[in-house]
Amino acid sequence: MTTIVPTGGIEIGKQGVFKAYLGSCVGLTLYDKKNRLGGFIHILLPEPISDIPDSDMGYYATTGLPLLIKYMEDHGAQIKDMDACIAGGALISPISPRDLNLNIGGRTLEIATSMLRDKHIAIKKMETSGYFSCCLKFDASTGISSIEPIITQDSNKDLDFNPPSIDDIKQTITHVRPIPQIAIKIAKMLDDQDYDISTVANEIKKDQVISAKTLRLCNSPYVNPITEITSIDHALIYLGNKTILKLTASAGSEEFFSQFGKGYSLCKGGLYQHALGTARLCEKLARLSGMLPPDVAYTAGLLHDIGKVVLDQYIADVQPMFYRQIQEENKDSCIVERNIFNTDHTKTGELLAKNWNLPKTITDVISFHHMPDIAETNKEMVHLVYVANLIMNRFQAGLDLSYIDPSILEGSLRILGLNSSQIPDIINTLTYSI
Repeated sequence: MTTIVPTGGIEIGKQGVFKAYLGSCVGLTLYDKKNRLGGFIHILLPEPISDIPDSDMGYYATTGLPLLIKYMEDHGAQIKDMDACIAGGALISPISPRDLNLNIGGRTLEIATSMLRDKHIAIKKMETSGYFSCCLKFDASTGISSIEPIITQDSNKDLDFNPPSIDDIKQTITHVRPIPQIAIKIAKMLDDQDYDISTVANEIKKDQVISAKTLRLCNSPYVNPITEITSIDHALIYLGNKTILKLTASAGSEEFFSQFGKGYSLCKGGLYQHALGTARLCEKLARLSGMLPPDVAYTAGLLHDIGKVVLDQYIADVQPMFYRQIQEENKDSCIVERNIFNTDHTKTGELLAKNWNLPKTITDVISFHHMPDIAETNKEMVHLVYVANLIMNRFQAGLDLSYIDPSILEGSLRILGLNSSQIPDIINTLTYSI
């Protein structure tokens, strides 16, 4: 049985296989060869930036690694019999070696290796840094750790691939099940900042599925209500208008992003989780910047990758070739998509956005989030989503098999009135799951 260890996750055991997909995060395994007990941790950041609950200790090297060791000792392991394996810690961008605020993975590695040295735990295997993602795999029954490419290269499958024509892709667009009208309506209302919340609430309540999903998000760790929210009316009173609209848009998007999900992501529901994570980061960036409305930024981040739903089934047929070109040729994934399909997910997303009559702000984000410098309007919002998307790509590897050219990150932060010292605080948003 294989367990995918999420960011912040800690696992111990004597049986089973544990895996984590790593970019700038760090994965670490421990194995007590005498007691045949193994442990695994998937670390997000070097250290907490504020007080944290006990449930979040696994996200940070300074709190998570001691906790992993304690768990193993509680189950009979001894430090003197342990050895370790470490992977991940990729750079966020080429400027990272010069900018310590952006070399977050490097700082996490420094702390983890220093703690292991202090405990006299030998590091048997270590593959870290660089720019690309990897998979750390640990077999608890044997104690063997391996560091592998995220995608297994299968050249024979590539030879059998018959690329779709533009007409094929346009036909797929017509068959894609759209996002529910309530989610599209909310996106427009937030963009216009003009809505009658009582009318919207009545529409939400008429749709039992959307209502149920919205309430699930209202009670998630991301919202973390003091008491359980049991109705839409209760949510409106407790959370406020804009929060309930934002969460309903998220709930309405789930089924859309889950239509295929076998090409761009290695995890079930990965495209949806990537969309939610990007939305949360966009909201955080907007609040820190002070230049853009956070609720509009949230919906822009939520919908930025809608074109991937159209191309996802085709990417599934050519996944190894797609990922190999990204890795070996260091190309932005939109360039690779154009090489394979003569179009990319930003262009297909733009067609969907126009078909659904989405606001110009969100359409611009969908069209230009991989190349924000060429956006003619809504440039700040496009740059904001670019930064959030890049961070998600680096710190939530496996959810979305894309590569975003990081070379303009410094310029994008400057346009938003931000600096690299704020990046850890932004990344910390990913500890709050929906």
